[in-house]
Amino acid sequence: MTNRASTTPLLLIALLMGGLGIRLTAEDVTFFVTSDPQVNIPRWGTAGTEHTIMVMNSLPGRSFPLGGEVAEPRGVLVLGDLVDDINNRENWERYRRFFDPLPGKAMLRFNAIEVIGNHDLDLKLGNGAFSYVQQDVIARNQTRPEKFFYDQDHYHYSWDWGPLHLVNLNVFPADEARPVYDRPAPWNDPHHALTFLKQDLAARVAASGRPVIVMWHYGLRGWGREKWWTLDDLAALRDVLKPYNVALILHGHEHAFAHYQWEGYDVFMSPSPQKDRDPKAPTLDSTPKGFLVVRLQGERLQVAHHEVTGWAQTWEKTITLGKP
Repeated sequence: MTNRASTTPLLLIALLMGGLGIRLTAEDVTFFVTSDPQVNIPRWGTAGTEHTIMVMNSLPGRSFPLGGEVAEPRGVLVLGDLVDDINNRENWERYRRFFDPLPGKAMLRFNAIEVIGNHDLDLKLGNGAFSYVQQDVIARNQTRPEKFFYDQDHYHYSWDWGPLHLVNLNVFPADEARPVYDRPAPWNDPHHALTFLKQDLAARVAASGRPVIVMWHYGLRGWGREKWWTLDDLAALRDVLKPYNVALILHGHEHAFAHYQWEGYDVFMSPSPQKDRDPKAPTLDSTPKGFLVVRLQGERLQVAHHEVTGWAQTWEKTITLGKP
């Protein structure tokens, strides 16, 4: 780990080099990513999710597979489908005991940054209405001490961690409700997420070249794309992202780990925290599954997939940090 004596000279160098127009940073960033806890107490329990949370809590200070140790995370991204069945409010209450926007208020000892997924929506609603889960997430966000930049509903938002600019677009980055499985679905409403993304990047990133990380729930390939949003949406998204230094795209929805590219961007799909038990075998507990650790060290952006048995896939690349 870096000690105080070695960090201070680096900070001085960074300030001096910044005066010469050269962008350096001594501020490393670590955060965790999970998705689809999809709490459904009577159907498959939460034993696997609880085990995964305990692993997350104990991970800082342990060896990282790409060198050094895992730092305390700035937060944990939860990429949607917070609950499975919103009609059973006990599921939401159980979720709230696991994750909270404030560190130390839930079983997860780090602050949770929550994305809305399709299971968090109310299928009886449409025309811009929010489910009670969406409303509660909006209310929970008001308790955050960090500086977040919100849309007019305090639903979509962005923030900065060191040189990184992160943007949460919730269900999917488009502006209109889309059919699901070719059937009308007014509840599948992105609440003008694409417009928010366009406005946010223009205002917060502009021509700085700062690295951007964007996140939402649905995927960009296969089933995660074909049944939930449209090719026109993807074309519009591509056009909005094109002027910017997009370092990473993150999503969930399929409960599995994957790394792939879309339009030349690196995309990571986060696994769910648990493998659900078979509803036909209710005496068996669900089992833990996995999560991601994302780390920025200098100009090296790294992702490591942590499974129940330990570290699995790793990835890294050099990114451009832009200018102040």
